[in-house]
This record gives sequence, structure tokens and C-alpha cells, in this order.
Amino acid sequence: MHARTRAVASFACLALAGLLGTLPVHAVPAQAAAGAAQAAAGAARHTTPVGDLTPTEQARLAAGLQLAPFTGRATGTDPFRGFLSTLRGVDIASWRLAAQREGRLRARSAALRAAQAAASPGGRQQSPMTYAESEPAGTAGWNDSVASGEHVDGFGLGAGRNNRVTISGTLADTRPPERTLLRAREDNGSIPLAFDTGIAGNGAVRIPGRIGDGPHASTGDGRGDFDWYKLVAKPGETIVADLRGTRVPSFAMITDPKGNELAVGLTFGSEAFPATPARYQSAEGGTYYVLIEGMSSWQNDPFDSGSGSGVGEEGQYVLTLGSWVADRDAYLVRLGKGDVLGATMSGSAHTLEVQKPDGTFVTGTTDSDLSSSYPPTSPLPGGGNATIAYVAEATGWYAVSAENGSGPYSIAVDAYRPGPESDPAPRVQTVYLDFDGATVDPGIFGGTPGSVKVSPLSAFLTKWGLTAADLPALTDRITATVTENLATDVKTRGNNPATALTILNGLKASDIFGQPNVAKVVVGGTVKQTGIDTIGIAQFIDPGNYSQEDQALILLDYLSAAAGPDSSLNTYLRPTSNRIAFVGAALGNVVAHEIGHLVGNYHTDNADTVTSLMDAGGEGFWRLFGTGRDKIGGTADDSDTDLTTDRFMPSEPFIGWENTLNVAAWGFSAHR
Repeated sequence: MHARTRAVASFACLALAGLLGTLPVHAVPAQAAAGAAQAAAGAARHTTPVGDLTPTEQARLAAGLQLAPFTGRATGTDPFRGFLSTLRGVDIASWRLAAQREGRLRARSAALRAAQAAASPGGRQQSPMTYAESEPAGTAGWNDSVASGEHVDGFGLGAGRNNRVTISGTLADTRPPERTLLRAREDNGSIPLAFDTGIAGNGAVRIPGRIGDGPHASTGDGRGDFDWYKLVAKPGETIVADLRGTRVPSFAMITDPKGNELAVGLTFGSEAFPATPARYQSAEGGTYYVLIEGMSSWQNDPFDSGSGSGVGEEGQYVLTLGSWVADRDAYLVRLGKGDVLGATMSGSAHTLEVQKPDGTFVTGTTDSDLSSSYPPTSPLPGGGNATIAYVAEATGWYAVSAENGSGPYSIAVDAYRPGPESDPAPRVQTVYLDFDGATVDPGIFGGTPGSVKVSPLSAFLTKWGLTAADLPALTDRITATVTENLATDVKTRGNNPATALTILNGLKASDIFGQPNVAKVVVGGTVKQTGIDTIGIAQFIDPGNYSQEDQALILLDYLSAAAGPDSSLNTYLRPTSNRIAFVGAALGNVVAHEIGHLVGNYHTDNADTVTSLMDAGGEGFWRLFGTGRDKIGGTADDSDTDLTTDRFMPSEPFIGWENTLNVAAWGFSAHR
């Protein structure tokens, strides 16, 4: 079976220029090749279906596509802060739009200015320094990599430096003139039948087309209509496939000659969420292909036009396709180990990225701003069309880059030390685990504000085959798991020599939540009680941990449901299972996942070959729960799920690789 069916057949690692695999919205630039070896481990997907999703649904999520239709309304549970039982009904695009709106309000708030002053050296906010791009307007290629990036001297933390800078620049419009082509003749539904656009480098075409006029459309055998296009790119050129102006929900996917996905762009056919082009920079040049298909359809074999999952959306589209040397501007900023970088970009550039001093790509986003998930005490900037945060893993010159567009732009870049290092007194971060049935306010988690009493952990014991007598041992196991994940591992494996964290078992310790530097995780309650449809959710995502008095919630109805769903612990229990050991470890991992959000981690890929505590919900639960390869909990092969480096969840807004252990190590930094 072909590589493109990643849910049912593992796909080969991509060529060097695209080794990072399929990424949402646009591919990692060629400079990311330095990190290709690290990326290879995460590229392959599982060889058999996992979870409650169909193979088509798994493949769509892996390509960075949501399963729900776009509505423009962010209803339900926040998918970025929540550990959800399923992703089927989650309108991620609408959540992104809502986050951008809230991020703009936050950017204008007095609270942000106060937070920036409090976190700045000496407790005083400086006016940002300014830096203007040196590359002449209208030109490209001067400053497009780490090697040629412009040094922003004077920026950073330390004597004589300014921790805030506003960078202004202009992306040159290097697009070649577009040729208009006639509609391709059917059947062009596979790579061998692809319509040749005639592009042989530095060219662009505009092609009208229709999904639904091929032999496998709704008027044919009903397997689904797919349109393929062929082009040739020269080394260093960026391939762009844009469906702007198309009103039928659909996506454009750039692939190599073997059908391996390199980049995905999409349109929901709505002005509320403008079309996002697929962009891929080719290091070596060569022949590439572009697939157009309806949003809810999927082609299983790119060499067989009749291999679709069924008819999806059908209608007219307009494809603008080309390949040229696109302008990209890189600026080098000096960071110290553990510095927390925040950046937000506005203007005519749409993609903001960060690379390590050795050129390794670490993070980036396109037209997305999740700064509204930061707590009010976070100093990190937001409010632009693209916002990122990054915790430096080593001291050196990091590249902050702008691309994807033409015209003027500005980037606000800030650097701060982690929150605990700025505390006025040397206190240790403490997390209180509440097992007794706390009173919570669903409003802080995105639910209806109010006061709700949730059921205690003890109310769920019998559903896992445990008794009241097992409660002390179970809470000990949960507490030990959280401690191992977030205190022991972070201290012994992290790269911060000074970390401090205390985990309190609420069955044995007094509830001290409300005191400085004390966070709380409530383990108990149900979806019905709280009105929040999730397994777990954190109050904030807080890179740098600038707020240490936050809450997280772990609901237990999905986890204690009858065996069957992948999200239920009972699915993995057998008569011979050590139930206390497994249930305690699994719950401890979910608790650690939510605390991971509170110190700044985002979701990682839940279906690649890397198991991470920050893996998203929706599928792959057995790995986060630590069942081991036999997928039976409480046996000798149960695995230890840890914080590690993994790629961001493809269906969420970030691309690149998140070192979740590093983020936590500096989030739990001791007072200096």
C-alpha cells in the first residue's frame, strides 16, 4: 500500500529538503535540513490503525487538517489547552480565529504592560530599541538564512542591553508574471495522469478547475474526484499552491514524485478564514506534484485515481501555482540559556519562525496567535498575525525570520528570564493534587462561570475494579508518577542545574492553594458536572511560567468508562493487571500533561513514533497512559512516558519541534 496512506502503512522518510515530513500550512524551509536527523524519528506513522478514528480521519489529522467543518464559531472545549477524548467535532480553525481576536485585545491591555515591567531587568519596562532591515527594498537573498542573517546588536538580557526590539523590514515581491491556463482535461486524478503546467522554475500559472467532473466523482463511481498538477522547481525556489478565491472547502497538497506530502494549504471557502497557501522550499530542485481535493475527501493511493475514500465537497476552484525564489528575512538575536523569547509579527509577512544557532529549525507559525492562552502576568507579546514563544536551549545567536508575503512588516521581539527567577522571594513552585472533590469555577477553563462541586476520586474507584481501601495507594502512585515526570526527570535530565518543584498528595497534605507559588490540579468530576467536554484542561499555557498560582482539571468519566473507547483506562485492563499501578501511572501522566501546559508546553504529535507526555488527545491514548507495546496496562512491559523532544501536533498552529523537557526545566527554575 502506498506511503500516502499513513494511517495504514508507514511512509518512507522524505528527501533531505523535506525530511521533516508533512507539516500544516507550509513546509519547513530548507535551512531546517540541519535538524533533519532529529526529525526523522518522528516522520513515520504507525503501521496499523490506532484509536477510534478511521484511517481516513487519521491521515487527515496527520496532514494538518481538521475533521470538523469550519463554522467560524469556537464552540466546545479549547483544543490547545484541553486533552480531548476526540478531535472529530473540533473546529480548530475557529478556535484559532477566536484566539487571534482575544490576542489583539490582550496586546492593548494595561495588564500586559505591567507584566512586561515586572519581568524586565530591574522591574522596569524599557522602550523597545528599533532595528531596520539592511537589505535594500525590492531585493532578496541578502539575509535569508542563519548564515547571512542580520545581527541585532544591543538586544538581549544583561548590562547595556535592551530586552525589547521592534524590527522593521520589507519582503520583496519576487513572483513571476502569471500565465492563465485552460482547465485540465480529466482524468488527471493521479500522479501518472497529472496535468503538466509547463512550469520549469521561476514560473506561475492560474488554473480554473472543478472537483466533481472526473470519472470517480458523484456523477461517476463515487470514489471521489482528485486533480493532480505537475511542475518543476529549481534549487532554492519556493513552490506555492494557493486556492485563494475558491469557495468550495478544499485543500492543496504539495508532494514529491512518490506522493509523500511536503506541505498542505487549504481554504474553507469563507472570508472569515482566508485561504492559506501551501508553501515548500526546495533545496535540491526537481519535479513536484500538487493535489487538489475536497476538504472531507482523501485519496489513499496517489498512483490510483480511483482510490478515494468517497465523495467529498465538489465545486469550482481556482489554483494559483508557481515556483520562484521567495524573499525571506532572518534577524539574529542573542539569547542566553533559559531565556524566554516572545515574538509577534504584523504587516505583510505571514510566517514567523525561530532557528537555533546551528540552523536547526525549532518553531514557527503562519497566521496564528495563541497569546490569549498566556496568563495575565505573562510579559510575552502578542496581537500580531503570527506569534511564537521559545525557551532557549543554549546560549547563542538565534534567527527570528519573516516570510510568506510581500511588502512591509514589523516584528516585536522580547526576551525575559523565566518567571520563578523574577519572584521577589525565593519560593519553591508547589503543585497541590486535590483528590477530595473540590469546588471549581468552570469559567477559568472556558466553561460557564460559576461554582461547581465535583465528585472526588473515590467516587470512581469501583469503575476500575478498585475499592475504597485502595485510595491511599492509588493517590501515592499518582503523586509519585507526577513527581518522577516533573521533578525528578526535569532535575536529572533537563539542562537547568537549578530547578525546584514540590508535588503534594492532597489525601495527606492540607490544601494550601491560594498561597504564593502554589498551583492546584483537581482530579475528579465529570463532563456533566462541569459542562466542559474534555479529559483534562489547563487554565493557561504559560511559556516561562510567569504565573505560578494556576489550576488544571482532570475529569474522570471518560477515563473510567466501560472498556471499548481508547480514552478509557478500562480498555487496557485485564484480570491479571496491577490496577493500582496502571491507573495511578495513567492518571499521573494526564496530570503531568496539564501541568506541562501551565509551564508553557503545547501539544505534540499523538501518532508519530515519539511518545511524549505532551501528546495531544484524540488518539494514541495507550502511549500516554504507558501500557507498553502489548497495550495492556499493569503488566511488566508498561512504559515510562516522559517529557521529550517531539514535533508539534500537525493539526494545531505550530510547526517544528518542541523540547518539552527544556520548557519545563526552565519553567520550574529556582529563584536566583
